[in-house]
Amino acid sequence: MKAILFVDDHQVLARLSCEILEMQGYRAVSAYNAEEALEKFGKDNFDILVTDFRMEGMNGLELAKKIHDKSPETPVIIVTGYGPIETGQEVNACLQKEDLFPALLEKIKFFLGEGESQPAASKPESKVREMSRRPAV
Repeated sequence: MKAILFVDDHQVLARLSCEILEMQGYRAVSAYNAEEALEKFGKDNFDILVTDFRMEGMNGLELAKKIHDKSPETPVIIVTGYGPIETGQEVNACLQKEDLFPALLEKIKFFLGEGESQPAASKPESKVREMSRRPAV
């Protein structure tokens, strides 16, 4: 199971995001500031880091640089509610909070190399669309 470290100083957003990620089959761990994230990253293995940009103390870009120093292969996604930000080479993607889901799931799957495993016709949502197009009997 792939592990995601989700960092946001808004605790409710962090917890809800982790719940959504867990429903998608990931192991999701929340941290509420960069220092806590660094501590958890040092104790556990994570496949990807998702972090808020603006936080008290160290911001998300500074956290990304520290994570990249320890683990350069770990993808980092920054989320922000404050418009476009200038990111460095340590950041793989930047998403707006208002568009967080499903965009975050798509980015996570992309960076973890998880492609579409089912053909379109066998996806549950495709079946619903197919059934809704059939005439009533």
